[in-house]
Parts: sequence; structure tokens; C-alpha cells
Amino acid sequence: MFIFCQRKIKTPKNIIISRTDKIGDLVLSIPAISMVKKMYPESKLYVLVRRYNAEIVKGFPFIDGVISIDDYKEKDLTAKIRQIKADVFIALYSDNQILKLVLKSGAKYRIGPLSKPLSWFIYNKGIRQHRSESLKNEAEYNLDLVRQMDSELFDSKIITIDKIPYGKLNHNKIVAFLDANSIYNYVVVHPFSGGSTKNFQVDEYIRLINKIHEKWPDKQIVISSSESDIKEAEYISQQCSNTYVYTAKSILELAALIDKCRLYIGASTGPSHIAGNLSKKCICIYPAYKFLSHARWGLYGNDENTTYIVPDINNIEQNYKSKVFSNITDDIINEAAEKALEKLYGYT
Repeated sequence: MFIFCQRKIKTPKNIIISRTDKIGDLVLSIPAISMVKKMYPESKLYVLVRRYNAEIVKGFPFIDGVISIDDYKEKDLTAKIRQIKADVFIALYSDNQILKLVLKSGAKYRIGPLSKPLSWFIYNKGIRQHRSESLKNEAEYNLDLVRQMDSELFDSKIITIDKIPYGKLNHNKIVAFLDANSIYNYVVVHPFSGGSTKNFQVDEYIRLINKIHEKWPDKQIVISSSESDIKEAEYISQQCSNTYVYTAKSILELAALIDKCRLYIGASTGPSHIAGNLSKKCICIYPAYKFLSHARWGLYGNDENTTYIVPDINNIEQNYKSKVFSNITDDIINEAAEKALEKLYGYT
């Protein structure tokens, strides 16, 4: 890991920290964001995110402002950023748009990954991290960037995983759904990944649910779905007994659904990271391919509760442009079902 500059940062007045990619990436940034406030509790902390992610962080008391970059035209966004008069800008994820904003922010200290050629000129406290080697969890790479502010101060604080605050309204929505369907001690299965990684096919999730029901036919399953996936979710429920569909209207509503379940099953995707953040028991399906593996993208801080199913562990000649595994055998389905039952009951 190459470190560009080791100068400590004295107490800043205003700090911007950005993470402007996917849901799971932002969830894995929560420990880093909260650490900034632990280090500088008197500073104002502003978080820069995508609009679809904003509600994840809006409820945290340690965040003073949330800016959705999609809500502004480029000129207006630049003006909004400059109004903050940030002393420090930390980019946990770097693309050309963020590089421009960092430069135009006027921040004296600019921290980010030294990956793109331009980043070497913009980040004066950058780090060459080699994230593609997947030597650490993504959350740890984020924390390494925050540590650049003051390593001694960082090391004096405790890293925590602050739970996503989904609020009473979303709690009540889920309770109403569960009560209406007499659902108790249920398993959430999220069969969709938005194409972000390799996953089981829909029919393989059906096989998995039915395999669980062979042992425990009365176990209730809730398929979590977005509006775009509702047809596939309903198809799964039609092929399985004791299986329901819940279409969350927001990320926080989904978080409330997951928080009340006994077990969560899904691939490497945003809802899985929400389950990890909420310390749920999890069965997660990940590829062996290093860049996509759980070594980097696993559920940070939830190792004791999480079992990873890696279907290609002995078959890494897969086509990784395809978003589904090509080798899902009965043995793999049986393994996933057995691990699920172990998580639920301690035995198979």
C-alpha cells in the first residue's frame, strides 16, 4: 500500500465524505463514515451519495448533511459543494465526476484511492491500495482512507458497525404484513442481484426452497422483491409451499423486513450487505473469482453469522461475463439447504 502524504490533519471545521456507487458499497462505507465523526466530533460531516442510496444514511445522528448528486445539474452541484467550504474531502470511491468535485471543492486536504492517472494530481493525501487484489474487505479499504487523516487518532478509536436506522413507520409496515399473513420466524430469500455478480438462477432458488421444505415443510419463506422483479418473485412463490412475496417500496422498508427474519439467503448484493449490517444469520452465494469474492465483498463484521456458498470453488473456468453460475448441481443445492438448516436449528 503506497501512502502519498503522512501529515496529520488538525481538527477540520467541515468534512465531505463520498461514496457514490451501489447500495452494498455504501453499506460497507458506514464504519468509515462513523469513524470520521468519532475522530472529529465537533466537525460538520456531509455525505455525498446517489439518490437511490440517500435514505440509508439520512437517519444516522452522526451525519450532519446528505447530498444526492443526482438531484443537481453539474454547475449547481459544484456550487453546493463549494458552499460547504470543506477542509477535508474523502472520496471512498473515485470516478471522473468525483475527481472533478474534489478538485473544485476547494478542500485543503483531499483523500482518495490513487488509481486513475488524474487521481495522483488531485489527492494530496491519497493511497495506492490495489483493491483489485482483494486482500481486504472493501470496508477495510475505506477505513484505510479515513486513517490518512490522523493515524494515531484513528487507532485510538473503536471501529463500529452502526445499524441502519429504518424507523418506526417501516417497522409498522412489516409488522402489518406479517400479522396479516400469520408469518412468524420466517426466512428471507432475495433471489436477485441486479446483474452485479454471479447468482443462482430462479429455478435453482426454487430447488433450494423446496429442499429446505423437505426437512421443515412448515418453514415460512418471504421472497423480497423490487417492482422490476415481481413476476419472477411470484413465479417462485407459486412453485413453493409456505412462500410469500414482499415488494418493498424503499431500502429502509426492505431493511425492516430483513431485520425481523430468522435467516437471510441471497447473493452478493445490496440487500445481503443490509442483512450483514443488521447482524442477521446469513447464507450468501458468492463466486470464487478473486475480484468478486467474499474476501473483498463479504458481509463486514458478520463473519460469525454468515456462511458462504461458493459454487465455482473447484470450477473457476466459468464465464464471468455471465450473471448466473453454470455448474449448480444437486450437491450445491443440498449444501446450501443444509447450511440454512444448521443456521436455523443447529443441525440438519
